This record gives sequence, C-alpha cells and structure tokens, in this order.
Amino acid sequence: MSAGAFVFSFFLSGSVKLILAGYAASSINVPLLNYNANWANLSIERDDNIPPEYLHLFLHHLSEAPSVYANNDNSAMLRFFYDSMSNYTELPLSEAHKIFSYSWYNPAKTTVFFSHGYTGHPKGPAVTTIMNYYLKEGLSNVVLFNWQHMASMIYPSFVNSYMNWAAPNAIRLGNEFANTLLKLSAAGLDLDKTHLLGHSLGAHMFGVTGNKIQEFGVKLPWITGLDPASAGFDVKPPHLRLQPNSALFVSVIHSDPSRYGTKRELGTVDFWPNYRNRGQVLQTGCPPGSHQRFSKEDLCNHNRSWQFLLDALKYPGTIIGTYAKNFRIWKNYSKDEKNAEVLELGTFNPNAKPGNYYLITAGESPYGLGKNGL
Repeated sequence: MSAGAFVFSFFLSGSVKLILAGYAASSINVPLLNYNANWANLSIERDDNIPPEYLHLFLHHLSEAPSVYANNDNSAMLRFFYDSMSNYTELPLSEAHKIFSYSWYNPAKTTVFFSHGYTGHPKGPAVTTIMNYYLKEGLSNVVLFNWQHMASMIYPSFVNSYMNWAAPNAIRLGNEFANTLLKLSAAGLDLDKTHLLGHSLGAHMFGVTGNKIQEFGVKLPWITGLDPASAGFDVKPPHLRLQPNSALFVSVIHSDPSRYGTKRELGTVDFWPNYRNRGQVLQTGCPPGSHQRFSKEDLCNHNRSWQFLLDALKYPGTIIGTYAKNFRIWKNYSKDEKNAEVLELGTFNPNAKPGNYYLITAGESPYGLGKNGL
C-alpha cells in the first residue's frame, strides 16, 4: 500500500484503516481522538515500509484542517468582513446571497474579493496582509474566498496534490463562483463595482469565474492576477484560465515567471518587475539559490506580487511601469522613451494601452522607485 493510498483511503472511507510508518498506536492517540469522533470504525496498523516523514506530513495537515478528512467538505466559503479580521460572517457559496440579510453591504463601496492560492488559508500572510489593508482603508466591502480545504495538500506529494486536487478544484470553484455572483447580484450586489483579486492558483480560479459569467451576458469590470500559477495552466484553453478577456480590465503582476508563476501574457496589461530574459527572474532582495519547497525563501519571488500590490496601494504613484512590446525593446529605450508611456501598478485603467510594462524595484518595502524604476 503506497503512502498516497493510505491518505486517500482515510479521506474517503467511513470505516478507516490508518497504516502507520513504524509508530505505536499509543504514540498518536491524542491527535486521532481529537479529530475522528465522527468515524464509526477506526483501526490502526503498522507498516514499516512507509517512510515516517509521510506520517508526520499527514498528521500535520490533519491537525491543520481536520474537516477535510472528517467531513469530506467539497465546498468553499465566502468570508464577509465587517470592520476587522476577527469580525465576519462566513457562508458557503450556495448560501452567500444570505449575507444581504445582515448589515454588511455598503452599495457606495467597491466590493473586493480576494483568493489565496495552493495551500493558502485565512491566516496566511497574503490573506491577512491584503485583507487588513482594505479593512483599515475602509473604502471597500471586503470578502475572502476561503477555499482552504480545496486548495490543501491532501497527498504526501506536492505535485500530486496540486495537479490532481487543488488545480481541478480551482476550475470547478471558478465556475461555481460565477453562479454565486449572479445570485449575489440578484440579492443586491453591484457587479459593476467589484474587483476580483487572486494570488497564484486563485488568479486562474477568478479568471474562470470571469469567463463563465459572460455566458450569462455579464462582464466583470476588473480582475487582478498576482503571479498566476504556471503548472497545469500554461497548456489550458483560455476559458479554463485567466486570460485578457476574463474581465473588462485584467491586470497581472508577474513576480516569479521562472518557477511558480507563468511566463505567459494573461492580462490586458502585464507588469514584469525586475524581469530578465536569461536565467531565473530574481526579485531584488530575494535570496538566490535553491531552498526548501514552500519555505519563506522559496516563495520570496512568488509572494512579491502581492507585496508589490500592497505598496502600490499604500504609496500611490511609486510603482509604475513603462510600456514596451518586449523586454529587449524596453532595455534599449532612452530615458525619454521610458517616460513616454507609463502605467501605475494597482490601478483600474481599462483605457490603458494593452501589453507589457517593465520596471525595477527596491529590495525591501517601500518597493516603489517612481520614475527611477523605469
């Protein structure tokens, strides 16, 4: 029995047999008792052929998100914030329209929906940082698309969990969210004042939403893709990923096009900070070399996308890019040419010249260099 199989069988079965990697049952009684009250039959066996690290990994994710395994929860939630991260109402997609029975919506404000990516969760740095900014600013209705369980690593393999679980879920939920938005619109949400903001895999999910909702005669105004994921989506047809027609205005920030993010132009406008056409794109201030997968160092380039957006919002006019057909042309621009056609990152500008925008940044916040970064 493979390590992947024992996790999968635990996830699906009502009568569970957990195969352990050389561990005595007594050594894991506490975590199992905490999270398996709903299971009618739990038997524990020992298999020394399963690497111990798989068990550690499995129990870690079980303790982080037990309802994935105990309840087989295939839904996502919308978390509607009031005035702080701790004050919210959370509803499943199918019941999200019920938020209008609460005193949550301000029709004078734009509604911002934010989605995390693979292995993301409500307490992750991208979610907490971006959500806190919008809440403190007080100019937007703020919503988190919480698909923590559907984006989680349920198998021992990062790749297997991503390709066979999280990525397909992103497409399915993207389509489902289109229907949710239509129900929210019928209940009172002004879709013309919405902004969908997705990081990594979440960018493609919202792209699918924007594509799907057009089948009902609706085009969303603005989708922002924060370093949209590459794996599994570079080969997808346009309707199954983020693409320039997903909304009236699609803005994309590419911060890790050499690894986790795509090299494809996916937006009305595509920003390429600190780009290079040879070797790995390394954001200024990020450590070079190889690092433990999904460590802070490993994700430094990938996370710069939302960090750049945050600084663009906090310090308007400081992160700007110059239009150029490609990087080589931009590198050969004169100073006057670099100042001729500029666009501010993080702004809604459907009349902007479509195409690529290049810039350089500082190595730490505040990242914006203004015209010195052109």
